[in-house]
Amino acid sequence: MQPEIGRWRALANAGFVLLILALAGFGISQVAKRQWRTQKTFRVNVEFESISGLGVGQRVRLQGIDAGVVESVFAPRKPGQRVHLVLRVDERLRSLIRSDSKARIVTEGVVGSKIVELVPGKPDAPPLSTAARIHAERSIELNDLLQDAATSLRRIDAAALAAEKGMGELHQIARSVREGEGSLGKLVSDEEAYQKLLALSSRGERTLQDMEENLAALKRTWPLSRYFNDRSFFDRDRILYHPGAERDSQVLQESELFEPGRAVLTAKGRGRLDETAKWFRNVRRPTSEVVIAAFTDEDRDPELAQILTQEQAEAVRQYLVAKHSIQSTGWFSSRKVAAVGFGTQAPKENMQTASTKSDPPSRRVEVILFTPQT
Repeated sequence: MQPEIGRWRALANAGFVLLILALAGFGISQVAKRQWRTQKTFRVNVEFESISGLGVGQRVRLQGIDAGVVESVFAPRKPGQRVHLVLRVDERLRSLIRSDSKARIVTEGVVGSKIVELVPGKPDAPPLSTAARIHAERSIELNDLLQDAATSLRRIDAAALAAEKGMGELHQIARSVREGEGSLGKLVSDEEAYQKLLALSSRGERTLQDMEENLAALKRTWPLSRYFNDRSFFDRDRILYHPGAERDSQVLQESELFEPGRAVLTAKGRGRLDETAKWFRNVRRPTSEVVIAAFTDEDRDPELAQILTQEQAEAVRQYLVAKHSIQSTGWFSSRKVAAVGFGTQAPKENMQTASTKSDPPSRRVEVILFTPQT
């Protein structure tokens, strides 16, 4: 006969069995939860060209959050078709999965397992309908990276070979020059040829200097001198400097005379020039010379500023000559009236009016009378 089991031992055995059953139930619930069997979920469909070893039960993540699992994998029916995956996703994340959401296969860590990563859609995109499909992004495989690296290495090798070949050619050229081969080598090694080249360069510089002097002299010969004098094409730097003459001037702002950025006189501008003509008649002398100088500020392009100021000075000169005959000194004689645009070039301090206490406006036209005192 078997001995009877005591009451306390029976109770201990029953408690142990219940503990085993509780642990088994807890394990089953955890497995079910791991497989997203107990939570409320919804399904998302996506198709990939290749799933890169991904299988059923692999995790689905959304912005790093554990969002679900791969429920099913369907092989393509025909060659060239895509692999169809069904994803079971946590219902609480439905608002983040929109019609423009995307899925991609990534690796957890460097050599970890494959997972599906969901990229949320834009807030203004329509919600994803039930069992709808989202777009898939092509996954970047390690083999693709290795192939790209191999291609880059081959290109680097080709560039290195080309550089080595080029350096060899340069060394060969340098050796030829040192040994006096070729035209350059002969020039370097032949002292007489080198001296002749220096002499030729020196003669060229003197020839250009003579040409400049001849051109300057030509500008001062009649009848060319009249044209260049009127437009002040030479002696531009000295056109405002007359040490032996008395200087009277009127300063007119550009905005008072011209349309913005142009050399066209406005009605207000013509009125201002009419007032300037009255001033001119009061201070003029038979021997007075007139210079109409236009200036602008450095905000404008230097070349365009030179053209603009030259045309503005010409416009003022033409109006005063045609309307008020400022060039006339008598029946058979005329005074010099030069129009010159200085662009952004500011006159030197000793060329300005001595009585001017404040700086004149940068964009202006000056009508200046020089009356010789000697």
